[in-house]
Amino acid sequence: MKAQRPNSFSKIIFCFLALILTLHATPIRFLPWDESIAARKISFSNGTDSVELRDLHPHKRSEPVNWTPTEVPPVLVALDRTTADGKPVTVALKLSAEMNSPLVLILPDAKHPSGLRCFVIEDSTNSFGWGTQRFINATGKELMVRSDKITKTLPGTWKAIDIDPGGVARNVGIQLAARDNLTAILYSAVWEHDANVRKLIIVVPGTDTQSGTVDLKIIPEDRRSMPARPTKQDT
Repeated sequence: MKAQRPNSFSKIIFCFLALILTLHATPIRFLPWDESIAARKISFSNGTDSVELRDLHPHKRSEPVNWTPTEVPPVLVALDRTTADGKPVTVALKLSAEMNSPLVLILPDAKHPSGLRCFVIEDSTNSFGWGTQRFINATGKELMVRSDKITKTLPGTWKAIDIDPGGVARNVGIQLAARDNLTAILYSAVWEHDANVRKLIIVVPGTDTQSGTVDLKIIPEDRRSMPARPTKQDT
């Protein structure tokens, strides 16, 4: 019996360390920009282990991949491209250990060997609550957005701007205009507001460049139709 104690103690220590690592792990989700990126073979690497990203969809967040911060910076690996010496091409991921639930937008980049670049936003419901509209302006021009009775500026810098109309479920009017020409409406629609649904909205240049209109990529998420999302736990 005495000879077994060290082994049993080692198992307890191992389980305890595994629990600590799990508590400090950060769940990361991925969102490809379009169908062409979603169809590519991409993996996430933390420097020691790699996980292939499967079932990517441009209008739906991926399943979470856990990341525990180490000295090795995390990267995305383009498994369908290689360097001159035959190694897969990687693209850096700027993740912060303080983030609770990062969402990685995987964007096209023709100038990078991988053909990709990444933009990371905090996606925790603590900061991006249910019922909220989160706007990201990818047009490069400063815009104004009006949602119901709330008006806010959308800087042309990809900074996330949140609007929470609040109140009961109802239809709300949405309008966007250039800050330097508020009379020309670039987008107008009526959306349904629901306190159970949050919307990530990426504003992109419209296909008709002469009109100056904009298009919107809208990624909704309904808490009534999804399992509980893991978040990093503080200790």
